[in-house]
Amino acid sequence: MSDWEQIRKEIIGELKPTDEEEAQLLGFADKTITQINKVLEEAGIDALAEFHGSVAHGTWISGQQDLDIFLVNEKYVRREQLQIALDAVRAGTGWVFTEAYAEHPYLQTKRNGYSLDIVPCFRVEEGEGLHSSTDRTPLHTRWLDARLRGMGDEVRLLKRFLMTLDLYGAEIKIGGFSGYLCELLVVYYNGFLGFIEAASRWGKKTVISFSEEEPRRFNDALTVIDPVDSLRNVASALREDSYGLFTAAARSFKREPSMRFFRREVIDVSSEMVLADLRGRPSDILFLVVEEGKADVPDVIWGQIHKSRQALERQLVQQGFNVLRSTAWSNEETRHIFIYELESGVIPETVKHMGPPASLENNVRQFIDRYRGNPRTVSGPDLLEDRWYVLVKRDYTDIRELMKALLANGGSDIGVSKKLTVRILQHHRVLLNEEIGGYLVDGFEVFLFDWLKGRPQWIE
Repeated sequence: MSDWEQIRKEIIGELKPTDEEEAQLLGFADKTITQINKVLEEAGIDALAEFHGSVAHGTWISGQQDLDIFLVNEKYVRREQLQIALDAVRAGTGWVFTEAYAEHPYLQTKRNGYSLDIVPCFRVEEGEGLHSSTDRTPLHTRWLDARLRGMGDEVRLLKRFLMTLDLYGAEIKIGGFSGYLCELLVVYYNGFLGFIEAASRWGKKTVISFSEEEPRRFNDALTVIDPVDSLRNVASALREDSYGLFTAAARSFKREPSMRFFRREVIDVSSEMVLADLRGRPSDILFLVVEEGKADVPDVIWGQIHKSRQALERQLVQQGFNVLRSTAWSNEETRHIFIYELESGVIPETVKHMGPPASLENNVRQFIDRYRGNPRTVSGPDLLEDRWYVLVKRDYTDIRELMKALLANGGSDIGVSKKLTVRILQHHRVLLNEEIGGYLVDGFEVFLFDWLKGRPQWIE
């Protein structure tokens, strides 16, 4: 038995549900579907509850406790039918739900140890117009039904491979490969190894289509045309850096298949390990800690976090601080932490500001008028070779003072999301380096330890 065959056998043994586990989940799913359909019928709603996603496709992983149940309205009359179906299920079952939002509302609940997403949609046929984005989901199940048979384990291998790389999931937090995308890629390349072989040869951009027609062009690193909707790129959530990281990992795996691509090394990280790394670091790490009140659903939270992180970074750079890299962490309930690695948290008071070329008369006159007699001018304006320049005082030289100014109104005027602006005004802390010590809990210490290391596990 080759190394790869041994690895494959061992990993599939971990991932594939047992017959007992599968019977238990499917039994619960059928019972739940029956109960919801009874509620819909009694409410006079022409809709059927169906389960879709990885459970319906036969690609779910052992230990998975998630079920996607769709309320499929048989005929479209008006969009309000989506909410009406949800309201009927909420009232008729008596279960405790949380209402979440994507393109439209859906319900989340926990029953018998399982997490349920209950999503309304409309019944459509392939080629018909969509009334909501979730209308595609039953079509996905139908399309995959015949094509994916016998390849469930291949999809499971790909999912675990991506999980180890932190690239599994299309949500904003991850920006990786969705479960449906994994299934399509396994079908297209006829298995996990076929996909890895192909991905190891991918260039800057890759386009995959199941149709012979010329595919629509998308400005994404990876384009996988949805076989049930030619106007949709299934891989649109995949970030460019995630695409590059995946192709590099595929090449490395192709050269030397190893268990490290399927199992993450578990390190017992202590706060002292993280603090020691921070103390010995030649750069400065800036932290903005924001305490949350009532959090939104994770995808909404992460949209706000990413928008705000980028807005703050733009301001730091604009004020002359060299941001080497940045990230963010959240427990998705009570706390968000923004992290910026700076070349230095203190920068020189004087900066050279370059002006126009000497040949541009009007621009030169405006430049001289602007800086001549300006209280911020240290020296100049003067000519350096063929360009005018001036030495000026910076507005801020200490990162703490800059952050204090930027967050005086919660960051509302620099692009911080509205909800986070409110939270920042209520409570935030700006910390440098080891000052973060009191927050190295709740999994943040592991996240920060890995981020400070700054390289994927498979490179070790």
